[in-house]
Amino acid sequence: MNLPGLKPTAVVLAVSCWLGMHGQPSLFEGLNSGLSFGSPQAFLEDEASDELRIVGSPSTADGSVHSPGVFMWDGEMFAPMGCGFNWSCQGAPSPGGLGNPVYSLIEWDGSLYAGGGITSASGVAIARVARWDGAAWNPLGEGLDGMVYQLRGYPDGLYAVGSFMHAGNVEANGLARWDGSAWHSVFDLPVIDVAGTNLLNDAIWYHDKLYIGGNFGGGAGTGLNDIACWDGAQWSPISNGFLGPFSTVFRFDIHDDLLYVAGGFADYPPNGNAANPGSGIVTWDGMNWGQLGVGTRGSTNPSVLSMTWINDELFVTGRFGRIGDVPTGRVAKWDGSRWCSLVPPDYFYPDLACVGQFRDTLIVGGSFTAAGPDSINRIAKWIGGSYTDSCSLVTGIQLVDPAPSGFTVAPNPATGSVNIAINTSQIGQQLVLYDLLGRPVLKQHLVSDRSILQIGELARGSYVVHIGGLTRRLVLE
Repeated sequence: MNLPGLKPTAVVLAVSCWLGMHGQPSLFEGLNSGLSFGSPQAFLEDEASDELRIVGSPSTADGSVHSPGVFMWDGEMFAPMGCGFNWSCQGAPSPGGLGNPVYSLIEWDGSLYAGGGITSASGVAIARVARWDGAAWNPLGEGLDGMVYQLRGYPDGLYAVGSFMHAGNVEANGLARWDGSAWHSVFDLPVIDVAGTNLLNDAIWYHDKLYIGGNFGGGAGTGLNDIACWDGAQWSPISNGFLGPFSTVFRFDIHDDLLYVAGGFADYPPNGNAANPGSGIVTWDGMNWGQLGVGTRGSTNPSVLSMTWINDELFVTGRFGRIGDVPTGRVAKWDGSRWCSLVPPDYFYPDLACVGQFRDTLIVGGSFTAAGPDSINRIAKWIGGSYTDSCSLVTGIQLVDPAPSGFTVAPNPATGSVNIAINTSQIGQQLVLYDLLGRPVLKQHLVSDRSILQIGELARGSYVVHIGGLTRRLVLE
């Protein structure tokens, strides 16, 4: 990091002070010129084709690629998927994007499926769920009569989750199953919300039980509050569920045999309830709730909207302004023991909606057109940078000239390899190379005062070399 007017000699940098004096750092990079009006809602990494699929409401990518609601990104450029949705490929699509976005995209039974507010593709009527045949999008029977917020694929079928009442001609109440040729209700889910129409955001099989989550509360005397499960005989509550006027479950995920539950719930006033098991995100092991630190406690809006795992670290985004007692710009990671903010407060403007990954790199999407000092339109990838917080390797970044107790890294920037020179007193210590997400990517035991570090297989970017209590920045070109 270059500090105007200062040499990197015996400087301890308090990053928060640096931000206040010199503005926000570049931590994310746009994908070319980005996406048009609207917001991505979900990402899907297709490992077979090595492409990222993006769904949401934007109708145009890179200023000229038209494919309303769905795009492909190959690492260098965007591409359409047919005519996208709610557009006939004639003329130009609405610059305002889709009024009802595409919310979910998954692979099931060898095909790609999309769900959301879809009403047509290439002039063919489609009712909320569509299948990609490699060239065009196709309807699934008579479809659904309301919005789809999530799709899940299991051996017995494709599960659609949303706010619809019917799937085909079957009463489904927000949860339906497509078996490849027809729609079915799922365990005869009844109306469970006092408003009369179920609003479900997600469903997942965990420990041989089907869990559902959304915004529903105690309809028909069920006592099911925002989360419930089919236990093999009936729909049952999960303890007290989630309470509060704005409580909602948005997403489920499973990792290391724990069910992760993310949503808009809190355990503090004025809009939360002390009986809730946590704020923003919690775990469930089938019997008991678990907390991830204090979650989003203290945020005006505690909502966690989206989550993804990259190399055993959990990344989340949402509307929260604090997580783990750390102020944040609404993107954070859980490293297994604590929360770390990846950006300072108010970094993205105006909003974030989803998080995902592509080639082990964090991807975020939202309605934002600014990310710190940069103009970035609605989709961005993490590139690291100079921001550090409570999960930094050190509280400040100590930059010192080589000294009897120090070490040198050269050349820097480097390409395929780098030379490490240490003091003889440091022989026997371990060198650890961290990426700027704080993940160790290389370890080497130092057996002499001169070592060569082979880094040619690592991705280009910034890294931190750590030996004992000292660190050095390393740039790989």
